[in-house]
Amino acid sequence: MFKIWRFTLFFLLCLTLALLFNLPIQQVLPHVQLPASVQLAGVDGNVLQGRAQELRINDFPVRGLSYRYMPSCIPKLKVCYHVAYDEGEIQLAYDLLNGDTELSRSEIEYPVARLLPLMPNPLLVKPAGRLQLQIDELSMQQEKLVSVNGKLIWREFGLDDDGIKIDIGDYQVDFSGDPEKYDFVISDLDAALKVKGDGNISAAGMYQLDVRIESLGGIDPQVRSVLNLIASRSSGNKYRIQQQGRLPPDVMRQLFR
Repeated sequence: MFKIWRFTLFFLLCLTLALLFNLPIQQVLPHVQLPASVQLAGVDGNVLQGRAQELRINDFPVRGLSYRYMPSCIPKLKVCYHVAYDEGEIQLAYDLLNGDTELSRSEIEYPVARLLPLMPNPLLVKPAGRLQLQIDELSMQQEKLVSVNGKLIWREFGLDDDGIKIDIGDYQVDFSGDPEKYDFVISDLDAALKVKGDGNISAAGMYQLDVRIESLGGIDPQVRSVLNLIASRSSGNKYRIQQQGRLPPDVMRQLFR
């Protein structure tokens, strides 16, 4: 008799899980509390896999999105999904024990021209190239940052002069952060301008930046004019950017909220 009940309970558990996993995602979403800044459109699929026509984060669109459940996280008591979309991919995990939201193995790429409308102030020059964001690890608890580390690579960094693009090379910013501070290191990836520097941003909004720039050859006249605006020239083709100050409150809310 005991074996029959054990078999029956196991069967009911499997049936419940099967029904849950095959439940249309449209019936699940009303019970998921998304932040006010996040909106989904054109969602189709179930709990295990599906697609979304568009995801908007602070009015920024992410299109061509698809997701699939990762059962390999079950032994860790986590719910994990692999999310892919037109500009990259992300691996998300939710820890059932402590409520942490974790992001890893994230690669995102956007043309700089597409991001320019999001800039709060008009720029003196029009930058060109592609931005690649790689997040090695990001952890959040109750929508608050716990820790993050990764890198931002600016491919074909340069200027757009009325359709004529000036390519200076590839540059990289390695960053790490916690609720108190972000630290970053700036370097070139064998580019025309040699760059080496570092800086930090505190939760109070204060920032420091120290970057040294050098060219072993000539510098494009337009690039030189930009350097003369933002950097001090020490000798020959050597420049240095030293800045400190306070970031605007809206930027700080994005970094440390």
